[in-house]
Amino acid sequence: MSSAVLVPGVPSTSRRASAEVVRSIARIEVRRLLHQPVFLVAVFLFVLMAVTTPFSDYANADYVVTAENGTETNLDWPVVPAFFLGLGGLIAMNRVAKGASRTGDVLEAAPATKLQRSLALCLVCLVPAVVAFAGAAYVFVFWMVDPPLQAMAWTEFTDTQLFSIMVEGVLAAVGGPLLGVAVARWWRWPTAGAITAVALILWAVLSSVYRDSSWWGALIHHSSPFALAVFNTESSTWAQGGSHHWRVAYLAGLCLLAALAACAHGTTGEQRRQLVRVSLAVGGLTVIALLLATFTGPEGHYGPWNPLW
Repeated sequence: MSSAVLVPGVPSTSRRASAEVVRSIARIEVRRLLHQPVFLVAVFLFVLMAVTTPFSDYANADYVVTAENGTETNLDWPVVPAFFLGLGGLIAMNRVAKGASRTGDVLEAAPATKLQRSLALCLVCLVPAVVAFAGAAYVFVFWMVDPPLQAMAWTEFTDTQLFSIMVEGVLAAVGGPLLGVAVARWWRWPTAGAITAVALILWAVLSSVYRDSSWWGALIHHSSPFALAVFNTESSTWAQGGSHHWRVAYLAGLCLLAALAACAHGTTGEQRRQLVRVSLAVGGLTVIALLLATFTGPEGHYGPWNPLW
């Protein structure tokens, strides 16, 4: 395995060698991820939920809406990749990044920089991303071909907004594993991954507490890595305001920040300063995207509980 280091100004052959080092480590780490019981169970449950979604309480035109079975919405489907692959991937990737197995010991002895190892781990996070994308695409096709017209608040959103809502779930499935790598790099406590997962759940719950049209309520809602687009009460439904398009940009920024945080560990000198500059730029753009998600788009509002939603 080559020990080339990716440094600005070096010949392209060295860059290719460094990229090969990253890919080689990533292949080993993918195998370790696929041996993580938490990840395997998460993938199984996600696939099961995705495959059965269009055939289980799918509120299309033939669905019979009653007070008993009409209180759910198919628009809450993005919680599935966020929960199973986002949180499950966070815990699994946190364990992989800690390198406690025999394979991890071999990797520590390999001639590669810490940055290369971190980049490889970030590449591994594409595995849950691909699984989440495949499941989301499958369900979204059903949304477009046989729309869940009887789903709560379905008429509140355009096709492009529905696409953005679906992408939010996929990005949550990417950001969770990336955050798991970053936490493993900076916080070596054994239960750090589980604590982080619980904190994310509490953050998501907080995002649903304030259901009004105030700017700070919308800001709390959109700042969460995962937040539902609509909520249901016994007699009405609440459609959250703001822009889902800009929320996608905000979540993408969070994913990139998590990756940068993971890669920054172990770097020094100009390399560390360069990562800090990039992180500040990405952080600024992420804040702007959050503000645009909060202050643009329709206001949040209540709607009546009825078959037309």
